[in-house]
Amino acid sequence: MGSPSDRYDVVTVGAGVAGTEAAIEAAKKNARVLLLEEHPQVGSPSHCSGVVSLTGLELLGLESHASFSQKLIHGARFHPPHREPIEVRKKDPVALILNRMKLDQFLAKQAVAAGAELRAKTRASKFERTSDGDLLTLADGSKVAAKVVIDASGAGSRLPGQAGLQTPDWAQILPGLQYELVDMKEQGDLVELFFGSKRAPGFFAWSIPTGKNSARVGLASKRGNVKKFLDDLVKEQWPKATVDATKSGSVLVAGPIPRCWSPGFIVVGDAAGQVKQTTGGGIVIGGYCGKLAGMAAASAATHNGAESEQFLRNYDTRWREKFGSDLRKMGLARKLFASLSDETLDRLFSVLRDNVSEIEAEGDMDFQGRIITRMLKKRKIATLLPRVAADAVKSIFS
Repeated sequence: MGSPSDRYDVVTVGAGVAGTEAAIEAAKKNARVLLLEEHPQVGSPSHCSGVVSLTGLELLGLESHASFSQKLIHGARFHPPHREPIEVRKKDPVALILNRMKLDQFLAKQAVAAGAELRAKTRASKFERTSDGDLLTLADGSKVAAKVVIDASGAGSRLPGQAGLQTPDWAQILPGLQYELVDMKEQGDLVELFFGSKRAPGFFAWSIPTGKNSARVGLASKRGNVKKFLDDLVKEQWPKATVDATKSGSVLVAGPIPRCWSPGFIVVGDAAGQVKQTTGGGIVIGGYCGKLAGMAAASAATHNGAESEQFLRNYDTRWREKFGSDLRKMGLARKLFASLSDETLDRLFSVLRDNVSEIEAEGDMDFQGRIITRMLKKRKIATLLPRVAADAVKSIFS
């Protein structure tokens, strides 16, 4: 089994937002916590677009901090395939553009300050159960023992399968590409989103201002060449801009797995599919679920058998009560949206244009279920449903 120094109450795999939040909460409950990060530096490489709602930050108990904050955002500008853009703007800021690497490092420092031990350049390659507890085999062949393992290692993790859980449908990962652009025309306080078959078929492209003359511009799509789509968009919208950096990544739109715990094991964040299917964003949901996971794991570590498992089961219940309904509605919206033709998209955005004030008043970046439900009840959207169905059939056979 390994020496006593390699025995922990909780081992968290992955030092992203979900993993660090889990480590913080477990350490606060006096658990002996080990936080593993496979890369040499926490937060690097970063594949995140870096948009988080201010209400989401509040939900995580965070405030804008100089170390990771870049720009405040007041809304979004939507670009349909062929029609004029639509602006959804609020008087007060609604979101923060952040440096994701700096955020992860900020939270990792909090975890260490709370008492967690951080090991970088350490990858967990295998999970197994023994009579004495859980055992993680690391990439170098060494082993670490824990009473509870929290997997927050992101999309593609093999640990849930080894723990007897289903994994998200990894086939529902969209390849993505993002440029850091500089020397741009002056950027405002809106995120810009671009839709259509010539921009990002089945998903969307984005421009996220990071400074006065800089932005993160990217897209995700499973159809066609993402680099060509992105190059064409940049040439069309910002022909004089300079590409300062390039980051490839992926967007998970599969939705959550049916169960996120097994004896001695919890899965959280992207590895659990706790991601908004409409955007691929997971900072707020993953971070909040990480908090719940850390508290549950620390409590489970102080109990045995059925009592221990009840804390893990409660984690699964609590996060679904918080986000389950919204994720189901986002999943439905995502499936409908992905198959729409450019003509149907144009008509859909025309309806949304007529309801901008309602969207501004009722829309929520993180809890999208309410506004999705309200829009689907609109008579003009109902009249589009036959077109939506026809587009869906066409996409199946195309």
